[in-house]
Amino acid sequence: MVKHSSSSSSEGDALLVDEKKRKRMLSNRESARRSRKRREEHIKDLNSQITFFRNNNSEIAKKVNSISQKFMAVELENQRLLKVRDELTKRLESLEIVSSYVCGNPEDLSQYNSQPWILSNKSVPLMASVGTFRF
Repeated sequence: MVKHSSSSSSEGDALLVDEKKRKRMLSNRESARRSRKRREEHIKDLNSQITFFRNNNSEIAKKVNSISQKFMAVELENQRLLKVRDELTKRLESLEIVSSYVCGNPEDLSQYNSQPWILSNKSVPLMASVGTFRF
């Protein structure tokens, strides 16, 4: 009889071990399910971030393009204005040379009109030969 109780005891132990294995298996399955769900949510979050950053990158690229175009336009305008300044400087130098011939010494210019942009009532006759001005 002792042997019989020993075999029933080993069957009970086997049932207990089987129950523990079953519970562990269920726990592992549940843990794996939760892990898959977390991974899935993480992938969704990463995809959302990818979409956000792509849109953001696209907007930044558009702004950079717009600013670059404006910069190029300003750069072209600046070059044009520098050419105009150089041309006007040359014209002013030519006018100063002509004026010094008409008025005599450049120091004497102040008695005629030191501010030529302000018109005076006096007019100074300007005499030039046919070949003086070439355009």
